Amino acid sequence: MQCVVLAAGEGKRMRPLTARRPKVMLPIANRPMMEHLVLAARDAGITDFIFVVGYCEREIRNHFGDGSDFGVKIAYVTQRHQLGTADALRATAGLVGDRFLLLNGDMVLKRDDIRELCRKDAP
Repeated sequence: MQCVVLAAGEGKRMRPLTARRPKVMLPIANRPMMEHLVLAARDAGITDFIFVVGYCEREIRNHFGDGSDFGVKIAYVTQRHQLGTADALRATAGLVGDRFLLLNGDMVLKRDDIRELCRKDAP
């Protein structure tokens, strides 16, 4: 299963913390919050990620690279103008298969919860 992680937003409500970095890179327990999400998803069995980046994307790309340091594979797409979730997902057209998990990069989820989401059948 693939996982699309939305990480393009600026996080305006978190200013001044997000003046020079995206909200998903704010630290929680000495790690960017998005790293917690990626590790939980990896531990749930997901190893193929697509990150939708935009605001301060260089920080995300520099931290995660191709994903090999985290035991996953990461591809990136850039959303130049944040026009909502549907537009962010549209940016991944041609990269995602028919079954994937879509997560916001600022979510904090447990491995078991992600595993349970992946087991659900599509309607």
